[in-house]
Amino acid sequence: MNELFEPVHKANQSLFETLRRMGDINQKAMDRFMTQQMDLTTSMVDVSMKQLELMTKAKGYQELMSGQADLARDYGQKLLSSYKGSQDIFNELRGSMTQLMDDSVKTAEETVRQATQTSKKAA
Repeated sequence: MNELFEPVHKANQSLFETLRRMGDINQKAMDRFMTQQMDLTTSMVDVSMKQLELMTKAKGYQELMSGQADLARDYGQKLLSSYKGSQDIFNELRGSMTQLMDDSVKTAEETVRQATQTSKKAA
């Protein structure tokens, strides 16, 4: 009788392990996204402060416009870098999830194979 329940027990253990690993993968990705978001927020505040300083210290229209163009270019580069970082995180996440699903399918196949053998023995 225990032989009949063993595959179910293994399947449940596998399910919980898969869910735990999925949670770990998601948590790692969220931590990286939050760090990236905080860096972007810090950059926005920094650019705002520099723009305020530029507006108070610029000696003319030309200097103000040149300074704002420099700030916009620098911030644009930070945004592009952040976008590329997000793509890297998503690519890693996709790879990790693909590996997890591949592992889960292999485990499920093995469990089904064992359950089939057990049911044949019981019959």
